[in-house]
Amino acid sequence: MSSSISRPLTTDIDPFLPAWGLPTSHERMVKRANSTMDEIQAFYDAMMPRLEEIIEYLNQFPIAEIPEADQPLANAALAMCEVDNAVNKWKSPTLESGIDIRRMPEKAHLYDSPRS
Repeated sequence: MSSSISRPLTTDIDPFLPAWGLPTSHERMVKRANSTMDEIQAFYDAMMPRLEEIIEYLNQFPIAEIPEADQPLANAALAMCEVDNAVNKWKSPTLESGIDIRRMPEKAHLYDSPRS
């Protein structure tokens, strides 16, 4: 019998969940692109020390069965994928490639077009 892992205490990161715990990758990407580096860094600095503990807790659930109350926490953990390059590589909310990522259409499928 496996024992369940208790939800980590998140009072230190709870203030970030409404802004960063967005349900889609597109919304998280737009959030990053529209944020200042100070906002991104503050979120990163709050989440990073807790990320392993948060992921360990969330991993006890199949992804489709993460409790509704934990969805913002799960989405904030996913947002760390969005902000990692901004913090550790680019030192900017976006990669200055000349492409405005906020104008990219949101994908409905993993592939550009649905496979039959």
